[in-house]
Amino acid sequence: MKKTVIFLGAGASKADGAPLQRELFCSYFQACEDEGFNRRYPLKHSKVKGLVDRYFKNFFAFEEDFNYRQAVFPTFEEALGILDLAIERNEKYRSDLGNLYKYRTALIFAMAQAIQYKIEARQNGMQGESHAKLIENLEEVISQGDITFISTNYDIILDNVLGRKFDVDYGFYHLDRGDAAEKSVKLLKIHGSLNWKYCPVCKCIDAKIDPQGTLSIVDNPGAVTCGQCRGEAQYIIVPPTYYKDMGNVYLTNIWNNAEKVLREADHIVFSGYSLPSADMHIKYLLKRAELNRAKENPFKATVINYFPDKINGAIQKEEHRYHRFFKHSSQIRYIREMSFQEFSKDPFQVLE
Repeated sequence: MKKTVIFLGAGASKADGAPLQRELFCSYFQACEDEGFNRRYPLKHSKVKGLVDRYFKNFFAFEEDFNYRQAVFPTFEEALGILDLAIERNEKYRSDLGNLYKYRTALIFAMAQAIQYKIEARQNGMQGESHAKLIENLEEVISQGDITFISTNYDIILDNVLGRKFDVDYGFYHLDRGDAAEKSVKLLKIHGSLNWKYCPVCKCIDAKIDPQGTLSIVDNPGAVTCGQCRGEAQYIIVPPTYYKDMGNVYLTNIWNNAEKVLREADHIVFSGYSLPSADMHIKYLLKRAELNRAKENPFKATVINYFPDKINGAIQKEEHRYHRFFKHSSQIRYIREMSFQEFSKDPFQVLE
C-alpha cells in the first residue's frame, strides 16, 4: 500500500464519546454531580474542583452557585490560552489568583476528568469502539509500516487501542533516531497528550499507556512527579490557538517528525478535522509539506468529517476551506457523507 498518513481531529474522538472543546467544561461540572462517577473519582470536593470554581469566578464573574447547564463557558483554548500567555510573559492579573500555573494544571485535570466521564457514559460498546475497529482493519498494513497517525487530540483513546497490538512511537526523538521497535507505529500528537509527563529538572518525558484505562491522570491528580528524579513534572498540553509555546524539545521533535511524514506521504486522510482558522501552526505545517515535497509526488488528500445532522451550509464551507487552502485543489477529495465510524468499518474504500 502507498505511504499513508491518517490525520485525526476532534471529530474522531467525538465519535467514541469524547466531548468537543466547547463541551468540556459543561461535561466536567456534570461529572462532578454524578454520584456514581464520584465514587470512582472523587471530584466534587477535590482541590481541582476548588481551583476550577475559583478560576471561573475570578476570570468570568460566575456566581457562587452557578447553574452549569445554563452557563456560557469559554472554550478550553480560551481558558488555557489566557493563562499560557501570562505565564510565558511572566505577567500577572489583578485578580487574587496567586500562582497561575496551578490553575492551568487544574484546568488540564478538569479536561481529563470530563473526557473520562463522557467516554464512560456511553451506553453501548467498548471504549474506543470505532478506533478499535479501524486498527483491527488496518493491522496488517500498519505492521508493514505503511501507516502513520497524526492527531490533534489530547485524549488517549487511540493510544490505548494501538498499545494492545503495537509499540507506540510518539516521535519524541530526532528524525534520524533508528532504534524504534520492530513492531511499532508512529502516533504524532502535535498538541500534546494527557498521558505525557515532562520533567523540567532532568528533562525526561514519561508516556504511559494503560490498555485497561483511558486517562491515568484522573486517578491521582495530586501525584504529578517525575518518575526519574521525583521533581515536579508538567503535562504537555498545547491549546490550538494562534499562540503556541513550541519550546519543549520533545514537542519540537514531534512537529519535525510530522512535517517529514506529511512531506513523504503518498496520501493523507483527514478525519474529524475541519481545518479551523485558529490552527495556523497546522496550516503552516501542511503548506510546508505540500510545497517542499518531491515534484513527482504531489500532495494528495481525502477529507472525511461527516456526522449525523451536520448542516449542508457547514459542509459546503468546510469543503471550500480545504480546496481554497491547498495549491492543487484537484488533488483534494472531500467526501461529504462519510463519518469516522463508517471509515473505521471499511477504511480501504478510501485508502490506496
